[in-house]
Amino acid sequence: MKKIYSKTGDNGETRLINAEKLAKNSLVFEVLGTLDEFNASLGLLLSNWEETLSVNKEQLDLENLALEKKFLFNLQKQLFKLGAEIAKSPDVKLENSFLSKMEEQIDNLQKKLGKDFWSNFVLPGGSQLAAQADIARTICRRLERRLVALDAERDLRDVLIKFVNRTSDYLYILRSYINHQLQIKEIAA
Repeated sequence: MKKIYSKTGDNGETRLINAEKLAKNSLVFEVLGTLDEFNASLGLLLSNWEETLSVNKEQLDLENLALEKKFLFNLQKQLFKLGAEIAKSPDVKLENSFLSKMEEQIDNLQKKLGKDFWSNFVLPGGSQLAAQADIARTICRRLERRLVALDAERDLRDVLIKFVNRTSDYLYILRSYINHQLQIKEIAA
């Protein structure tokens, strides 16, 4: 059985997918680590999804919430592709089409929230599930800042930064939609 530890990184260096050896504190690994942290925060959000939403089932738009949950799982898969591309995989790339799918999700949620949605910034939180979406969003924003810095070093495809930026937009509107579904009034900032 192959062991999970290789001991090859014990000296503070490791390799990208293309075998390029770099220090573990290099910017590319900072980006990959932040990406991993972001994906884990989405895993936490998803792990609490059913439990939180099962409380008020009769009041919820279960069909749309199931679509959002499925979209979040697909988002996690795209984040792995983003990581592979950043780690210089020759074979795996983020799907360009996922960006337009995300924009459709955002537009759909914004329609469901109505014209008053964007009238004020709101305080993070509300429900626990929305607060977890807020935490994921802030990690996503940090990922975006790190990715912009990496883009200055390595010419990344434009879609990568657009994708991460749009993902944080999606999480912002998702957290409001969750609170709306749970009938929790958001507090204006």
